[in-house]
Amino acid sequence: MKTGISMSLAVLIMAVIGFATQAQAGYPKAKDLYVNDFANLLTAKDAITIRTALAKLRDDAGVHTVVVTIRSIHGYGTGDQTVESFATNLFNGWGIGDRVRNDGVLILVAVKDRKVRIELGSGYGESYNEQMQSVINQRMLPHFKEKNYSLGVMEGTDSVVQILSQRASTIALQSAPTPTIKYHGSSSTSDSGVGLAFFVIVGGVIVTVFGLIWYALSRNRRCPSCRVALGRLYGGAEDQYLDDGQKLEKSLGSVDYQVWQCPKCGYHDLQSQYRWLSSFAGCHSCGYRTMKVGEMITVHPTEFSTGEKQIDKECYRCGFRRCETDILPMLPSHIPSGYGHSQYSASGNDDLVSGVTYASSYDSGSSSYDSGSSSYDSGGSSGGSYDGGSSSGDGASGSW
Repeated sequence: MKTGISMSLAVLIMAVIGFATQAQAGYPKAKDLYVNDFANLLTAKDAITIRTALAKLRDDAGVHTVVVTIRSIHGYGTGDQTVESFATNLFNGWGIGDRVRNDGVLILVAVKDRKVRIELGSGYGESYNEQMQSVINQRMLPHFKEKNYSLGVMEGTDSVVQILSQRASTIALQSAPTPTIKYHGSSSTSDSGVGLAFFVIVGGVIVTVFGLIWYALSRNRRCPSCRVALGRLYGGAEDQYLDDGQKLEKSLGSVDYQVWQCPKCGYHDLQSQYRWLSSFAGCHSCGYRTMKVGEMITVHPTEFSTGEKQIDKECYRCGFRRCETDILPMLPSHIPSGYGHSQYSASGNDDLVSGVTYASSYDSGSSSYDSGSSSYDSGGSSGGSYDGGSSSGDGASGSW
């Protein structure tokens, strides 16, 4: 009798535990539109930079991209066994991207699992999988292997933003209406045919140029003498080919340098690429991208008067300094005059700042991003500012 009671109690306890576990299971809820650093991988500075760039991408191109970091996909009790299924379900649960175009993007890092996934909306198809795989392999994994997660996420996001911006520009060019050119005294049919042929030729030239550029960047690099495939140098081995200014640019994260070397004859090819998410600009004196630019609103504009913004520039290489004052335009009458109480921002790319400051919930003295207490509970719908986009599983993955 006692044995039966004990077994019944054990079954009941296990059922209660199982119910509690199931009640706690579920994907994390979005706390921010752009950066959800649940694993605390990002520095405060990098989180702000990434969020600003993704907000600008959405404003300019209408593409919603979200960065999410977690400890492990197995920490939520969802039953997902792969980072791919977790990313697809999280993407669809939050509803990332436009629900008609399905052009959202999710950048997911599961640090304990040592997995990264770039999940694409179903509007992309398989055509962008290879590009996203290159982003993971070349821009993210090298940093993740050195446990520099924040830099890897920022560089990967930088590349994704560039790819999506170029895609948006191409779509806008293709969807632009073709004007009909008419000349007095001639047939409208022939004139429209000439105009159409002109724009077809121009469009063909543009597509060809972009195709050649992409081919030049993506093809296998080969030694011009030996015709042997070049190998990229990692782990600081490339520093021997950089001067002092280039080394400083690399350490500041303002320029990405790639050195490709021939294993047979020692020939090397040095490639550089600006990181547009960097807070450093080109110095007016030495020319290196080592100049920090800080902006501070000293007089806030109102509906009736202009404001002033102080711009401080300092080069970390040559010591160049300059302080400038810029006039801010008056506010439109429909915008409250008390906007932007966060006084200071820093960026080497003025387009990323645009005179707008964000109410900061980042602690600059800490290494993690605090997304605040409020959350966007999409619940599988398009609630909040998640617009109900979906993914069918396209994208790319990597592990380190």
